[in-house]
Amino acid sequence: MDHSHNIEITYRKIFGRLNTRKKFAIQSIEGSKITIEQDEEICGQKEPRKFEFNSEKELEQFVTQENQIERDINSQLSGDSMPYR
Repeated sequence: MDHSHNIEITYRKIFGRLNTRKKFAIQSIEGSKITIEQDEEICGQKEPRKFEFNSEKELEQFVTQENQIERDINSQLSGDSMPYR
């Protein structure tokens, strides 16, 4: 089993932990570089944003960050102190 296959499995595992309402998809994994695309609709126009990561650590940080943003949104939505009352 070659190293690039292992890295792909690891990347997919990390990516699988992404828990957010944003739509992300793995676009490509080349060697140790992974490219993720985010589907963003702005005024009906599809505006895909690309994110490139060169290591498992970079991807891990991104997933952690996105999950934290999602948790913050959820706690705001479910909290008593609605910011937009």
